[in-house]
Amino acid sequence: MRRVNLLPPDDRRWRATVPVTTRTSITGLLLILGALLVMVMIGLYLFYFIRIGNEEEQIAQTDQNVARQQARLEELAPYKDLQARMDAKKPIADGIFRTRFAWDEFLNGLAFVIPEATALDVFTGMATPINITAPSGGGAQVQTLDPPGSITFSGFARRDDRLDNKLNGYRNVADFMLRMNNLRYLANTNLAAAARNDQDFVAPGAVTFEVNAELVTRVGEFGDEIQLTDTGGDSGGDNVDDQAQGEKASRPGVER
Repeated sequence: MRRVNLLPPDDRRWRATVPVTTRTSITGLLLILGALLVMVMIGLYLFYFIRIGNEEEQIAQTDQNVARQQARLEELAPYKDLQARMDAKKPIADGIFRTRFAWDEFLNGLAFVIPEATALDVFTGMATPINITAPSGGGAQVQTLDPPGSITFSGFARRDDRLDNKLNGYRNVADFMLRMNNLRYLANTNLAAAARNDQDFVAPGAVTFEVNAELVTRVGEFGDEIQLTDTGGDSGGDNVDDQAQGEKASRPGVER
């Protein structure tokens, strides 16, 4: 059998000039490039597969957080207008706060001014009703609520054994009235009744008395607004300043 080459003469000459080793190198290079391409594709596939898995996990966590936040919002739904309701009620609360009578401050001051020779049995007091429409005051021009409140003291003044006269005991009552009249919460102190009690075996010769006075309420003396947040130590300093200003404020019916 005879082999017949059907290629054109030009092609036959070109193939004759290309060495066999060159063709083998090109084929190997193509195989290597193909293998590298396959490895790159596999690497990209693994990279994106892992990344997609991470993204799906983050999406699941985000969905869980959103579900928890939605449940929390549903729990807090009844309080969504709490700030608006608080803002609506704050002017009324501020009016009550600045026109209230400071019973705690009054009792603290009363404890320091009662004479040693005088003792109180009972007192009955009624402060001025609050006025939420009263404007805030301050300084010497602080506004005083009108009409003032009232208070009645009942007690006795002991007899001074060093004195032997008819006025013994009554001087202690006068001393009590003078101190009450100078207490900044009181004004126009009056003696309603006074009598010597010689039947008292505990304090023989003591004078029982009843004293009436007006309770003075100054608007904004201890602040005009309720502090809804913790002010720390600043609030104490403000009260001290307000008290110092209250000491300088004049009261009706009382001469300084």
